[in-house]
Amino acid sequence: MPTMPDPVQHNQRRKLLKFFEPSLKQHPEWPVIVSEGDSWFSFPIHANLIDHLDEMAQRRINLLRLESSGDKALQIIGGKQKAKLAKYLKRYPVQALLFSGGGNDVVGRDLLPLLNQRETGMTWRQCINEETTQARFSAIRSTYLDLVHLRNENKSQCRLYIHSYDWAIPSGRTAGTFWGLRVGPWMKPYLEQKGIEEPTDQGHIIRFLLATFHEMLEEIAEKPGVVLVPTHGTLEESDWNDELHPTRRGFEKLAEKFRAELRKQFPGTF
Repeated sequence: MPTMPDPVQHNQRRKLLKFFEPSLKQHPEWPVIVSEGDSWFSFPIHANLIDHLDEMAQRRINLLRLESSGDKALQIIGGKQKAKLAKYLKRYPVQALLFSGGGNDVVGRDLLPLLNQRETGMTWRQCINEETTQARFSAIRSTYLDLVHLRNENKSQCRLYIHSYDWAIPSGRTAGTFWGLRVGPWMKPYLEQKGIEEPTDQGHIIRFLLATFHEMLEEIAEKPGVVLVPTHGTLEESDWNDELHPTRRGFEKLAEKFRAELRKQFPGTF
């Protein structure tokens, strides 16, 4: 049996066309998959969702990884990244496009405009700025529609897999310190900046935003060839590494959800 490559080196190669193209020629029978998105697909501290999926398929997939931590949906489906994705879909026999995006569009400093400054007597619901929240999700919805259109134009038979994350907890936990810089938190400090300090209210607000995002994606998933992977309710509190990212085991649980859907398209691989 051939020796499996080092996982870190293997993941780096997955991001390079010079390894993707030979793989297509050597293994034309393997599924052809492109992944694009944010840190749920590219979290560097431990195995992320795509890492687990690759392992579940025993790496017998032609996989091109385009994702990058911190990317926003509004950035990905725009400019150079959009053009690159369109080019790859058109050039290669891509059968499945896995996309993770939208979470970074409503956290960090981008969360602040969605909130009203809390005053005495306000409920958690009144702390949400309806106008800016509706406008933000309208923009994200347009981005997803652009993604579907991009797929239709360049590889209409390619199946698009999307997800709506899980019930994130504004705990204030960071992902850690890297190169002297603390990474996170992305929710609790910004909620507190708006005077929203009660943990229960913070949780209600984040859950409302995630539920609104999910409802928007349900509409997108009505389009032909779009699959909304059911990730909500997958993670327990102990499965969160920090405010936004699951633990290794948490990502594995989420990958199982994707695997179940991918198995319908690629029964012999997943």
